Amino acid sequence: MNLASRAKISYILSHGLFWCTYCISWSYTACFLTSKGYNSFTVGLVTGLGAITSVILQPVTAALAGKIPFLTDKRNAIILKIISLVTAVLIMAGFPGSLSIAVLFTVLTAIDASIPSILSTLATSYINSGRYLNYGAARGCGSLTYSVFSLALGIMVSHAGTDILMILYIFFGVLCILAIAAFPANVSETDNNSVSDNPVNPSGSRERTGFFARYPYLYSFFAASILLYIGHNIYNIFLINIVNRAGGDSVNLGTALAISACVELPVMAYFVRLENKIPVEKLMIISSIIFTLKAFSAIFATSVPAVYVVSFMQIGAFAIFTPGSVYFICKHLSPSDNSLGQALLGSCTLGLGGTLGNILGGFIIDRTGITAALVVAAILSAFGAILIAASMKTCMQPHKTT
Repeated sequence: MNLASRAKISYILSHGLFWCTYCISWSYTACFLTSKGYNSFTVGLVTGLGAITSVILQPVTAALAGKIPFLTDKRNAIILKIISLVTAVLIMAGFPGSLSIAVLFTVLTAIDASIPSILSTLATSYINSGRYLNYGAARGCGSLTYSVFSLALGIMVSHAGTDILMILYIFFGVLCILAIAAFPANVSETDNNSVSDNPVNPSGSRERTGFFARYPYLYSFFAASILLYIGHNIYNIFLINIVNRAGGDSVNLGTALAISACVELPVMAYFVRLENKIPVEKLMIISSIIFTLKAFSAIFATSVPAVYVVSFMQIGAFAIFTPGSVYFICKHLSPSDNSLGQALLGSCTLGLGGTLGNILGGFIIDRTGITAALVVAAILSAFGAILIAASMKTCMQPHKTT
């Protein structure tokens, strides 16, 4: 097997297998913890602390990858996954209802929320080295695997109980480690840690300027990412409320989720070709606009077919933004800053965006209902789109003046 084939297969498998473990640690958190005697408050506390911890963990691991030669992104991913497997074993050995299981599950969620940004860095480092790798296709396969596995997991849990969750987590976690280990080591161990001039400071003043001083447009870009993901998570997490408002049931919920997953894969897989025709900066603006249109459409989705239409709009929102944001960081940041950039992106999207979306959405729904939460999501998405447009305009200015 040549290097390109090895990178392609191992990277696709890494995503597919990782999102299976992520499905267990995040989507089935409530299912597992409630079966062990924990109340809803504890479940919310575990997921909230896990997400907040990941916001800190991601830039820390990225910084270590840049300063300690041994701790490459690839090794960091493997080390974190090994720690998560040990954590899963300890959870299996713990006593139901004890504080230890809640703490251990918090560690599990924090680790799994941190790994996607490292996987993104592995791909962009490979791409920066001059080799070809379709990140979008791998990420799309991850989304599809997540969707199919979540449905299959529901059936397995209904027959075997929640104890099977940690067993499956360990099984898929071991396979995930093997897949990451098979990814070409020379790329992540050399290219990602190399120091090169960056586009903002070609004179070599990198060491004298801070990260955001080199890339000032990232302030608005990361802020926009948080706002867009708050709106995205309010819709996704509380989709069952939207379906119920439309008169649907769990079957309709599954169909809506399946539609979103199915439309993501072809767009993500085609993203590299799409970027060759449309600059990634324009794609980010287009995606943020569709994010906003989707959020506003959700307000008026009071029938099941309308909910399906909103789910289909994922094709131009999340499906473009996810690979687009990764390629945007890869394009505009120097290779030596790529790891930190991807980590901060993950902290803003899955981390802060996910946490604030869950908290804000739940707070508003408990007091005024799902419609009010969707209105807030739409307003925040609109501000996010404005900030995306501003950041894209700013990031292109250095290129125009040189």
